[in-house]
Amino acid sequence: MCTNQKARSLLVEQHNLGRDVFFTTPLFWDCECERDYIHSCTEQVCPVCKAEREDAPDARIDEVFRYQDKLDDTTLVDILAKLCEETCPELVMINIPF
Repeated sequence: MCTNQKARSLLVEQHNLGRDVFFTTPLFWDCECERDYIHSCTEQVCPVCKAEREDAPDARIDEVFRYQDKLDDTTLVDILAKLCEETCPELVMINIPF
């Protein structure tokens, strides 16, 4: 269970869908593309599908970690990993290669 509720509520949000639980973060967002759909929060528009950050959902944390090697902003990935290590260790059980 996450231990730092303030940090969690700002950068890690839990979603419950029946028995399924997943976490999202506003540090990244998803566009409408089939591939390479995760973007840093510093990117406001997808250059391919033209989706805009303000209209798009936050990215799932497990997908950010899974596709981190394809993301441009490794600093934000590192920040998210550190936050998860300190506040939500269950999220870091995903194999993070760093």
